[in-house]
Amino acid sequence: MQGFPSAEQALADFFRAWEPKEQVELVPIDEAAWRVTAGTLYSENTLPVARISACDGIAVCSDRFADGAPDISKWRIGTDFVRADTGDDFEDRFDAVIAIEEVDLTEDGGISFISPDVEVEPGSNVRERGDSFWKGDLLIGENLPIRPTDLAALAMGGVTMVPVRKKPRAAFIPTGSELIPPQMRPKRGQNVDTNSLMAKHMLLGMGADPLLFPIVPDAKAELGNALDQALGESDIVIINAGSARGDEDFNARLLEQKGKLIHHYIAAAPGRPLALAVVNGKPVVNLPGPTMAAFFGLDWCVRAIINRYLRIPMPKRQRIQGKLMEDMHSTPHMAILCRMDVVKTANGYECYPRSFHSESLPLCMGTNAMYVSPIGESARDKGELIEVELLRGEEYLEGADGL
Repeated sequence: MQGFPSAEQALADFFRAWEPKEQVELVPIDEAAWRVTAGTLYSENTLPVARISACDGIAVCSDRFADGAPDISKWRIGTDFVRADTGDDFEDRFDAVIAIEEVDLTEDGGISFISPDVEVEPGSNVRERGDSFWKGDLLIGENLPIRPTDLAALAMGGVTMVPVRKKPRAAFIPTGSELIPPQMRPKRGQNVDTNSLMAKHMLLGMGADPLLFPIVPDAKAELGNALDQALGESDIVIINAGSARGDEDFNARLLEQKGKLIHHYIAAAPGRPLALAVVNGKPVVNLPGPTMAAFFGLDWCVRAIINRYLRIPMPKRQRIQGKLMEDMHSTPHMAILCRMDVVKTANGYECYPRSFHSESLPLCMGTNAMYVSPIGESARDKGELIEVELLRGEEYLEGADGL
């Protein structure tokens, strides 16, 4: 076991063996939210197109104020001034705007008062052409997720079709003769396939397009056919279960026969029998079957592959420091995932380890944080401060303000 590579080393070796092909597609702007830009985008527009009013008011000729306040008793709308509200264009013969708060208008289209404190000069309360941006200005860079505010900037700049990284299609193949769909009640010798549902929504959150396969029994021919079909229909293949060395664990051997097996068994648990392979130029990950092991493999391994495909960095979850409320033991030659319940108190955060070996699996899966022990660490003592990753926002922690 000392020879198992770390998760970081396994990914480094895998990425040397596999390089994703760049795939770009054009999507309408209203379908581009949270997609990843495949190029740098620049404005096709200049805004404002012409000078506009910077406030609600009236547009006037500034030269009529050169010698002080003019006689406004006979001024009429359309001749001596026009209304020009915020963002309005107005006739070129007027070159300044007086804020409406400084003016009293009459019902017959005249003006009864202009504040004596108002200063009217050429360009007063006027935004010039190009004040927002010019044609050719940068709207958004390459390899960035497109936020709603970015969509607004693209629309302002006249972009209607957006080049984005093609979402990788990720096939998920649940395997195991004991598995049944969640809609069925399990009988003796059966287990519910919950990993497909978990994987589907994790993959969607990672920016992939999931393709869920029906359950495949532990039979070499059927497993091989499912793998061949997935390779033909997807960009990334995830096989779930059958990754160890039991009598019915065919999948890792199948990958070795069909392609290049980069690593089998990683120093990361739960789920160290994970296998990484390249088959027909495509990445294939064989995740272990237990739910926590599948979660961990999806989180550190599949996420990294999808992010490399999309050319974006790995996300960083919010981290907090809290007091460890129980002793915690690790295996020094493995990075060990430990799910945590974090409670917010008046004195700080308290972290309670939850082990799926000794507690119910739903309790473990429902925790709000996690800790991954670094290789070389054997224990953390009760009372120590540890740093954990939050799986829900800090605002959801039990004891947080408002909850």
